[in-house]
Amino acid sequence: MIGEKSSEQVGGLCGINRKSISQCYTYSSVSVGDSSEDIGGFCGLNIDTITASFWDTETSGQTSSAGGVGLTTAEMKTLSTFTEAGWDFVGEAANGTKDVWRMCADGVDYPRLSWEFSQGGDFDCPDGVTLEDLLYLAGRWMANTPEMIGAADANGDGKVDLADFAAFAENRTK
Repeated sequence: MIGEKSSEQVGGLCGINRKSISQCYTYSSVSVGDSSEDIGGFCGLNIDTITASFWDTETSGQTSSAGGVGLTTAEMKTLSTFTEAGWDFVGEAANGTKDVWRMCADGVDYPRLSWEFSQGGDFDCPDGVTLEDLLYLAGRWMANTPEMIGAADANGDGKVDLADFAAFAENRTK
């Protein structure tokens, strides 16, 4: 068609961003056909704002983006990368006390939302169930609000009690 431009917007998190994005990340592989014009590791085309957000340059295969900050896989698996950008993590209070995010240990995995650990307890990390996990559980003992429970609700019943302690005991590192 005359005067019509064919293009695609492709990114690891979004093709086109029309709203504000903050504190997000992606490690998606980004690959497209030859007709694409707006390609990025995080976002293909950014119309609004993207803050404190990152993409993995190694896994995405992209060195540029219309938003976000490109980092190596090692940097993406380092807690300080995110806490220095203001992300609220379990075990730190400088960026808030809601414990939105959690990482097992530097170099092990990307950040995950703290509630993701609730399905198997706060015990899913390859670092095993240790004294740190017991202290985390004790600090949330008898909590019954999402703001206080964090990742200590091992069985997902909305409270931290003896059932969660039993899950801790079953998964302890020997």
